[in-house]
This record gives sequence, structure tokens and C-alpha cells, in this order.
Amino acid sequence: MKNWSVEHTREVKKWLDIDTYRGFEELPLIHLYHELLARTLFFKPYHEEFEAEAVRLYIDRIFSGKPFLITEQHLGYLTREDTLYQPPHFYLTTTERLAQLSIVGLRNSLFFWEGGDEYSVNREFLDSPVSEALPKLFRDTVMVEIDLANGTDEEIAESLKAALPQWRKVRGIEADTSDSIRFGYGTIKKIINYRLIPMIDILVWSKLHKVRISEDRLSRLLYTDDDDEINTRLNHQIRDTDKPLALKAASIPFIRQFHLFINKNSHLKKIRVSEVMKISDSD
Repeated sequence: MKNWSVEHTREVKKWLDIDTYRGFEELPLIHLYHELLARTLFFKPYHEEFEAEAVRLYIDRIFSGKPFLITEQHLGYLTREDTLYQPPHFYLTTTERLAQLSIVGLRNSLFFWEGGDEYSVNREFLDSPVSEALPKLFRDTVMVEIDLANGTDEEIAESLKAALPQWRKVRGIEADTSDSIRFGYGTIKKIINYRLIPMIDILVWSKLHKVRISEDRLSRLLYTDDDDEINTRLNHQIRDTDKPLALKAASIPFIRQFHLFINKNSHLKKIRVSEVMKISDSD
């Protein structure tokens, strides 16, 4: 790792414009969520091919002075209401997954093809849940179908909520609370007031260029003499609070809690972040 130099400061200032980043306050809350979600890719240990392509695109945008990674068109696609929505913790069964299950089921003699449209099921597995009959394909999951026609949303949600502890007990899968994060209105204020998104982008730049960056340097890049002194975060605040929170904000556990907050406060989805920031946690 190289030490920071004057040249590095010049390079960062070519693309870092805090006034541009202030625009994140004017985004709908759901848009801010997707901006942070996109940045989690920078910290993944490995990438699928499509993710690697997205990372290249995001890097080009950020370091050419365009920190808004999710366009209105892209957001419209991500929040479409005419296709089945896949929330965190759930997987919609795809055709590829169905093919995989069918092939592995045949190999494991769960059922037998008898030619044409004829097949027979191995009586040993006739009433077995798929996730128990094929445990290697369902190490941490169970496969279910949801009957949408014969229950209200509340009834279905409560049934699922009641079943989860029993499913966990049977499968021996404990809830992961190791990275539990408390997310509230105050967290949204910190994302903006502590300038976490530009900080994340600076940290990504320094990582890509293999350059050490101190908390004092971060403070000088993120704040200028034009900022009110009371709003300026100093190096010890960045070291103890802001930088750890910035790295956490670009993690999947944080994103899950952000998503949970939006689910519980769905009326805020399309409200501007600046307006959401006016609400206190006690409201």
C-alpha cells in the first residue's frame, strides 16, 4: 500500500464534488436504498459475470463525477409492479432451478420416468418435502408454494411467521443475528449528514489504487471551509463512528435492515430523503 500524496488528492478532486453528492438528499427513499445496494458489490469477495460488469460500469460512473448509479429507467425496472417481486430471504423458483431439481430428483430415484408423459414416484419419498428429500440442494432453505387465493396477506404472513421457528428447529438452522443492525430514522440522517456515500466512494478509490487514506485526509476531502464548523466531522469522529458506519452501510446485513425499515414504513418509499430526515425515531 502506498502513502497518500498531493497527486492522489488532485486525482480524487477531479471526480469528487460534494455539491453533487448533496443530490442524494433529493432522491426518493427507495432510490437511496438501491444506491447503497449497488455499492455493496464493491465489497463482495467474488463476482458473478453480470456483477463484474456492473462493477465496471459503476466505477466508470463514479470516477467520472457521476455518483448516481441507478438511473430513473433502472429504478423503474427494479421496482416494477407488473412482474413477481423477489424480496430478501425468498427465491422465486426459476425454470433453471426446476430443471436442476428434476435432474437431481431422477438421479436420486425420487421418481422414475416411464416414457412419454408417464412417471411414477418412489413411494419412500411420496409425501416428503422436497427440501428434506434433496438436502444437499437445500442446506439453508425450505421450498414452499404459497396459496395466494385462499387467505389474506395478513393471514399468510402470520402463518409463515408461526411456521418459521418450527422449520428452524426441524432443519437445525439458527437465525443469523451476528450482524444485527438497528435501523431507524436516525440512521438515514447519518447516511446523509456523515456523508457516507462519498466516503464509501473515496474508500473504494483508495482500495483500487492501493493507497492508504487517513481519517484526517477523509475529513479534509469530505468537508471544506464552506461547511459550518458544527457540521464538520473531525478525524476522531470519522475513525470511531463514520468510517465503520460507512463500511457497514455497504454490507448486506445493513441493506437487509434498510429493506426491513422500508417494508415497515412502505408509505415512505417515494418520499424524498430530505423529508424523511425531518421525522424523528419517536414519531
